[in-house]
Amino acid sequence: METTVFIFKINGTFGQWSSIFDSNEAKKRHDEYEIKPLYRGVSKQDAKKVIVIHQHPPGAIEKFLEANGDWIATHDVDLASFEQTVWNE
Repeated sequence: METTVFIFKINGTFGQWSSIFDSNEAKKRHDEYEIKPLYRGVSKQDAKKVIVIHQHPPGAIEKFLEANGDWIATHDVDLASFEQTVWNE
């Protein structure tokens, strides 16, 4: 398993974004790629900066982003701001 940490900017509020991230639709899309969200939060210093931590099989995040990038972009996510690090157990 791998753990991926994403830090990115959102254009709306954290509440708006997190309601989509926590939705049944997002859960279904994550489940399709065996992605388990572990944590999501918003920076205390910058209300537009979000962190998301997922655990998943190797390669699953890349496949998920390729298949769902357009859907993610419709949720006020600034895709150009994505910072990604991958961690192994």
